[in-house]
Amino acid sequence: MDRELNKSRISLVTFAFFIITLLMGASVINAIDYPTRPITLIVQFPAGGVTDIVVRRLAEEVSKQWGQPFVPINKPGGGGTIGVAEVARSKPDGYTIGSINMPTLSIIPHMQTLPYDPLKDISHICVISPYEYGLYVKGDAPWNSLEEFIDYARKNPGKVTYGSPGPGTTNHLIMERIAKDLNLDWRHVPYKGDPENIPAVLGGIIPCAVASPNTIMPHIRAGKLKLLVVTSKDRWAYFPGVPTLLEKGYKYFQASYLSLGAPAGTPEPIRLKLEDAFKKAVQDPTLRKDFQEKIFAKLEYIGGEEYKKFIAEQYVFYKDFLKTIGMIK
Repeated sequence: MDRELNKSRISLVTFAFFIITLLMGASVINAIDYPTRPITLIVQFPAGGVTDIVVRRLAEEVSKQWGQPFVPINKPGGGGTIGVAEVARSKPDGYTIGSINMPTLSIIPHMQTLPYDPLKDISHICVISPYEYGLYVKGDAPWNSLEEFIDYARKNPGKVTYGSPGPGTTNHLIMERIAKDLNLDWRHVPYKGDPENIPAVLGGIIPCAVASPNTIMPHIRAGKLKLLVVTSKDRWAYFPGVPTLLEKGYKYFQASYLSLGAPAGTPEPIRLKLEDAFKKAVQDPTLRKDFQEKIFAKLEYIGGEEYKKFIAEQYVFYKDFLKTIGMIK
């Protein structure tokens, strides 16, 4: 009886191994053939913005490699969460991918209920670009450095205001982090985005804001705005004379990335094929130069597995940080 039972168990294990091997083999075969038809590309922000331009342009490069088009569909709203939700609920076959900004996975999930699990429902392809930011003031403002502005804020508690695209954005949270670090008392004024922040600074309604280079570089070059410090990790290639927070002695920076993702369950060989193709596009020196010179955007590759770990770390950090500044309980 025991012998027959053992034979049955062995048969079941053998059958299970056969099925797994068959499925893995099918996955590899699908990856070799992939793609055989157009790929839907969900863009989580409106057409014409930097995210839209970067994602579409890189997809065009990959299309040239593969001979299959990407079909962009803009799904803006919810700080990018609507587009991410669309990706998450799509069929995991490699024929739907999308852009994903970091806050939709590490910050916003702590502030509201979302129709996706930020740590489980996305298969990360790769990072394609860092979002770069800087703290700016009006061109004729009396401050010519971050130190001078901080000194003014310290001497005028509660009187200094700053603008951002809204609560919970990394623009907002980096200013709150500086305030917490230095025990400053300045007030947040949320706007709908840079198109509202910039006129507010130019008009003297608020003294400063944090924005990306593509929106403020034309004003900086015209002398209408002044960049005091770069809040992202690296200096701007388009304005290299201004130091970063890290160079100023701060132990942190405004980290935010634009990545590409697919639905969880996308076959790994297909995910790797996507990652490799976009990696080649991102690392193309001609394309990098083109982005820097024309739209003040930087291209940067980070692998999907590495980025997955980074997102998990940021998720934990922001959960704690949002509690410390009273944004969540």
